[in-house]
Amino acid sequence: MTKTRDQATKTSDSLNDLLNHIARDTELHFESGLCGAWTLAMTNPQHVGFHLVTRGHCWFGLSEDQQELTAQRLDEGAAIFVNRGISHFLSHTRVPLELSHNQLKQLCEPAHINSGMVCYDVLAEGQAIDLFFQLLPRYVIFTSAQQTDTLKSIIQLIRTEAQLGQPGAKAAIQRLSDVFTLHLLRQMLGSNQLLNGPFAALHDKHLSAVLAALIEHPEHNWSVPDMASRAFLSESAFAERCYRITGLTPKKLLDQVRLHIATTLLQQPNLQLDAIATKLGYQSSTAFSRFFKKYMGVTPSSFRQHN
Repeated sequence: MTKTRDQATKTSDSLNDLLNHIARDTELHFESGLCGAWTLAMTNPQHVGFHLVTRGHCWFGLSEDQQELTAQRLDEGAAIFVNRGISHFLSHTRVPLELSHNQLKQLCEPAHINSGMVCYDVLAEGQAIDLFFQLLPRYVIFTSAQQTDTLKSIIQLIRTEAQLGQPGAKAAIQRLSDVFTLHLLRQMLGSNQLLNGPFAALHDKHLSAVLAALIEHPEHNWSVPDMASRAFLSESAFAERCYRITGLTPKKLLDQVRLHIATTLLQQPNLQLDAIATKLGYQSSTAFSRFFKKYMGVTPSSFRQHN
């Protein structure tokens, strides 16, 4: 029991350090009150982004090669996480306008402002950080009603600074980026996911290499010897280390990575189940469906319908 608690503490400390690093390297990308018909379009963004609706409402949607989804209306106070490389838009209208940043009048007269946005970029780099974000969904939205009390309070501070626009407002909004990022990621992860599973492999020099390979090639017919060779360990040493650190056998670790990728791919409505099965190494959609239902309790089609 003592070893389990010690390992849990080490894992928690590692993730704490990772989250702190991400939060420290989050910078203000855009902040403005907006008026009239406006659109902010992000095409294949190089950084993970966070958006916050500070005033009024906006429409959010995915675009271009990301299998465009129906736009969602978001009211003030809503927070959005968007993963790296996911083309998306924020717009005053449901259908985004073709506007460049040069065409967009970012500063409006206060009497004309009807919308407001704050956008942050995550500039932190490194293999552990890359793997961390690859384990997260393409995007996540938290409305005011879904936010923890702490996150809601932080967002209210940012909104107040953005709306009042007093001297030093942009500096305050920038300074609040780290606590906003930290609490938003904390809510995304949930405390029950911090101590085991794929996230726990991020800071282990042997397991992180295996995790990177599983994410990059989930379709490969992975065996324990294959994974052990990636970790530069014997099969028995790898299996013991994998279970001790993640709480999962090597096979279950592979299953969890594939399951995460599956839930992400299922959010692309035009991607057929046969194609998803192939991407994950299953020879048929039937085999993939059995795997998915075993862990999720519902079929892929049902999951897609309700998400």
